[in-house]
Amino acid sequence: MKRSTHRTDRDDDRPTPGRVTPAQPPSTLPARSPVTLADEALFRRAFASLREPISDTTFAICLGWCEALELSYCIIEDHLCLFSAADGDLTLMLPPLPVADNADDKLGACIEQCFVIMDAENTPERIEHSRIEYVPDEVLIKIQNAMPMKLSTTAMPGDYIYPRQAMVELAGGDLKGKRKMRNRFERENPEITVAPITPADLDDCRALLKRWRTTADERHEGEANERLIGTDVLRKRDEGFTLCLLEHMHTLKLESMLVRSGGRLVAFTLGERLTPDQAVIYVEKTDPDADGAPQFIFSKFCEVNFPDVSEINVGDDWGIESLRYTKTSYRPSRMIPKAMLSRVPVPEVLGVEHNMLRTLRTVPIDPNAPLLTPSSGVTIRHAVKSDADMLVEIEASAFIEDDRFSARQIKRLIENPRAIVLVAEEQADGEGRILGWAVALIRHHRRWRSGRVYGVAVAHPAKGRGIGRTLVTTLIQRLQDANINRVYLEVRADNTPAMTLYESLGFEPIAILADYYADDIHGIRMRLIKPGEIGSA
Repeated sequence: MKRSTHRTDRDDDRPTPGRVTPAQPPSTLPARSPVTLADEALFRRAFASLREPISDTTFAICLGWCEALELSYCIIEDHLCLFSAADGDLTLMLPPLPVADNADDKLGACIEQCFVIMDAENTPERIEHSRIEYVPDEVLIKIQNAMPMKLSTTAMPGDYIYPRQAMVELAGGDLKGKRKMRNRFERENPEITVAPITPADLDDCRALLKRWRTTADERHEGEANERLIGTDVLRKRDEGFTLCLLEHMHTLKLESMLVRSGGRLVAFTLGERLTPDQAVIYVEKTDPDADGAPQFIFSKFCEVNFPDVSEINVGDDWGIESLRYTKTSYRPSRMIPKAMLSRVPVPEVLGVEHNMLRTLRTVPIDPNAPLLTPSSGVTIRHAVKSDADMLVEIEASAFIEDDRFSARQIKRLIENPRAIVLVAEEQADGEGRILGWAVALIRHHRRWRSGRVYGVAVAHPAKGRGIGRTLVTTLIQRLQDANINRVYLEVRADNTPAMTLYESLGFEPIAILADYYADDIHGIRMRLIKPGEIGSA
């Protein structure tokens, strides 16, 4: 439970529901309370109604995330309703779950009241943010049958499920790399000790957690999830969640393990049994310099602490591309889907960073082309929705089918307040002809905002005229005008012309992204710290 991270439409062919005018808020709304240890029995009763729980429907998750996500709950129509006030709006972090027998008949009335409560706290401009998140399929069906009003359904990242025995053995060609890393850790650390976490270990665990976060913030500088929230924000929340679980792990009866090498703590993990056949892992933190420690402790934890389950649930990927890559690389046997429900379609483009990750693979930019001048007859302007059809044609001329933006994605980018979309237009025979376009995304971090040069495409006949270079330069200038002083991009390691261009504009390589692209080509993350100086580049 890390806030919604993905709003890609689940069914593009489903009719768009009309907006329902919210009911007037009652004079008195139910009082909400923060989640405390005293609420465990109530939450467990609600979660027992699920045939297949998800990683978010556990009391440990709700308690651990209470402070970071500003969680509070109340009982409405015999249903437990968990709200979050994080990120400037009020949402339901889980669907209402029954705490009494025969409560299903009250589900529709409960949800209507929940929307009234959310609407009362969200400003009129943010009423569209009233939504229900982390909805499992079995509850989704109940809600759809219970509601008199249509709700828009969008997918969220699902839980990754692995066969427990495969994680213990790490056998086979698909897991060969994981097995090598685990074996290397054992070979290079002959004095390994494995034990449950005790109160005497907590200071070491907190120190390791702090080192993990500091190092990750440096290594993943500028990275964001699919909602364009900086991963540094998510790590800060994760740190608070982990500290809470460490504090209450014995009361919650969590399974735990720590690994020491020569007496030095190099890894710890926490989890519990979710169902008789499935365990869930909440936390895994390792020393950033201990190669192979993640593979070792994950395998060992599955082997020692959960010997009689058939599946391991490691939760979702937060909408973070690098985390998605890691969890996918363990070859999940299946995913447990989750959904988000709202009364109106979400206009923001969320999820495109993953879907179009390869946009820069064949970026048609000439690093030696000069910037366009007014005499060239080409102007740079902000895109409008009516440009979408022409931009689709440019995508088709520049990229293979799998790497193209669709008209729908382009329109949503243009509408997205956190995207800057520019086009290069040439006047010919009294009509404007678009020769290229470029996109930048604005990301929100804890204390600052950053920009990401996300996509560039130039029509094939217009290559070599400096259009790509001018588009990128203008994007950076627009970001600077918005007081954004750090700009990032990712580029294929084998795309020398693009890297040469970016370096000429002041970008510096800051990280190698192993196997970042679909064909196992490494990516290079680059950063521009002072975009105001690019004019002299």
